[in-house]
Amino acid sequence: MSTTIHLIEKTEDTGVPVTGLPVKKVAVVILNWNRKENVLDCLKQIYQLEYPLYQVIVVDNASTDGSVPAIRENFTKVILIENDQNYGAQEGKNIGLRRALESEMDVVYMVDNDIVVAKDSLTKLMKVMDEYPRAGIIGAKMYDYSKPDTLLSAGGIIDFTQNVSRGRGDREKDVGQYEKTEEVDYLWGGAMIATREVLEKVGLFDPEYLGYWFEDSDFSVRVRKAGYQVLFCGQAKVWHRPHQTIEQFSFRKKYLATRNAIRFMKKHATPGNWVKYLLFAVGGLPWVAVRDLLLRGSPMGAFGKAKGIVDGLLNRKKPALRMLASGRTKK
Repeated sequence: MSTTIHLIEKTEDTGVPVTGLPVKKVAVVILNWNRKENVLDCLKQIYQLEYPLYQVIVVDNASTDGSVPAIRENFTKVILIENDQNYGAQEGKNIGLRRALESEMDVVYMVDNDIVVAKDSLTKLMKVMDEYPRAGIIGAKMYDYSKPDTLLSAGGIIDFTQNVSRGRGDREKDVGQYEKTEEVDYLWGGAMIATREVLEKVGLFDPEYLGYWFEDSDFSVRVRKAGYQVLFCGQAKVWHRPHQTIEQFSFRKKYLATRNAIRFMKKHATPGNWVKYLLFAVGGLPWVAVRDLLLRGSPMGAFGKAKGIVDGLLNRKKPALRMLASGRTKK
């Protein structure tokens, strides 16, 4: 692994916190791959946060779209890590987290490059951290950028049915139903904070999850098993920009998601969870194939899911690696 780190300048405070509580040293970690406009806009929003920042780290996974020079030109205070190749979403994030842990930071704010943050989002998250001593990770309420009042995630539920997990509030209009701070099964990793203690005790993201799915569910479960709370903050708001990197019901998407689901099951499921999942996932495949054929004109998503189950159970990695190499889903 080869990376180039540019320590341009220590980030100055961006404002005065409104929590009335002692300020913690917060490092922001953003992963980027060929999303120049998104990452530039994300950084612009980050530097408008109310809460003072200790440092901002951007890890670039060998972009070819001019992201690196654009970041250097527009954000001279960023710690920019240039990877020599695309290490994937999980290991890319881990590179940034390791760099943050080398500093004196107390908390990491992990933000995806296609996220738009509210100015008070970090302030709200840090307030919850101060109020809940056992908090390990805390996630924001996520909306659809193209439909600003439509929710994408208010935390997640692990129910071990056909997709193993699902987002709370997914595609619901926000009418105040998720305003409280509460424990959830997992958090989407697109906008969440984690303490140094948690990262040092629990570890980082599992790089064996290939693609975008289940690394954050896995991390959340490990945090909870270590005795910490996984909290959703209904007052912290962010917006996710939609992108067409991978079709929702394509063979590739369903294959990668299901292969990762099987890895998650192997790590965390009980025998009873396995029975429930296989009844839903395998038993429902014929119906899913017919539904997709009638509604979407192709049953390939169901076929991808079937192959993902088989390859996950047999620990096959090469098909997933080939798919990612031929048309990577990484940022």
